[in-house]
Amino acid sequence: MRRRGECVKCGECCKVMRITGILSHVLGQHGSLDEARAYYSFRGVNISDVSPDNDSLCFELNIPCDKLTADNNCLLHDQPEVKPMICHRYPMAPDDIKSCGFSFQ
Repeated sequence: MRRRGECVKCGECCKVMRITGILSHVLGQHGSLDEARAYYSFRGVNISDVSPDNDSLCFELNIPCDKLTADNNCLLHDQPEVKPMICHRYPMAPDDIKSCGFSFQ
């Protein structure tokens, strides 16, 4: 899949921290996805984007970026030399953010 479009500066991707995990490791530790979801939910972590084909999943934490302003603008958006690489590359796969200007084909 190829990413198309451009950032529309909605700020939604900056409100939640997302970490990619290895599905088979999580299942090995917890026995099942339901057990893993229960374990992580008690700690304020949501599991999303489960992909058995890629052996991956996403851990989501409700920790907004400290560079996101109250009006959903990134203080670093126009400073590419300072902005972290992950921010330049996001999203790398389809996401559930409806206001996002990126799509995948």
